[in-house]
Amino acid sequence: MTSKQDDILLKAGTGLEGGVVASGSTCGVVTGGALGLGLMYDDELKKKGDCAEVALLSMVGDYVRWFEQNYKTSLCRKRTGINFYTLGGQVRYLIPDKVLRCLNHIRGAVKNLHTTVYSRPLVSNSISDPHAVHCARDVLRGIREQTGTGYPLLERTSVVFDGGLGFQGQICGALAGAIMGINLSLGLDIRKMNYLQTLDVFLFGHLALLKKKPANKKETFAVGKEIVKRFKDESKALECRDITGRSFAGWNDFQGYIKTSEKCHSLMKLMIKEASNVVQSE
Repeated sequence: MTSKQDDILLKAGTGLEGGVVASGSTCGVVTGGALGLGLMYDDELKKKGDCAEVALLSMVGDYVRWFEQNYKTSLCRKRTGINFYTLGGQVRYLIPDKVLRCLNHIRGAVKNLHTTVYSRPLVSNSISDPHAVHCARDVLRGIREQTGTGYPLLERTSVVFDGGLGFQGQICGALAGAIMGINLSLGLDIRKMNYLQTLDVFLFGHLALLKKKPANKKETFAVGKEIVKRFKDESKALECRDITGRSFAGWNDFQGYIKTSEKCHSLMKLMIKEASNVVQSE
């Protein structure tokens, strides 16, 4: 679909499966598609900054709404009815009807993204705000400043998580930023792995989800599960709409809220701290 291929961005997205480390929140097809849009329009992001970001967020919002209209919900827990943190749930997921449904949704999402990219240019807005706050980006930036581990492309494209993916109230950007930040170190470099290696980490990762205490603090899903738990203990929810108790009409509405939200800033600081501790222990 595009000449751009970025394995580091793909690696950072490792923990987005199953609704962010299999927690049942926003489907990885939705978050992955949003990041894909960010990658495809990265040239505009570099040249035009927040003017392009506003247009990209609008496009991401349309993608999320399309997904929900076609597949009823964007939440993994509702789409699959699966609890990946139980053995029964994992076994149930491997039954063909569940897996095939996800594959079908991937197919539909890619077709939609293809149509979007080749039929809809990114029309930049005139908004310019040098003091704009971005949930995932600010967490990723904080991790980089504390640990030295970061990736400019990931920081730019992570703007798609504002307001829970294009202001749609999905997974909190602060949590998504922390998970992507640790996976710059712990994530899976899929293109360099053969089939057996992929199968091994798949099985080991899913077993880690079942354990009450992580046996391997350097395994991406074991670590990610603990970060999700720490976040939920503090926020009582994973989705932006539930954390904030509201929806956002667009860029100005979101910026007006997040710049003054003590709760959002507290969660962002928590995620920077938790993720930085993980990265520094490497």
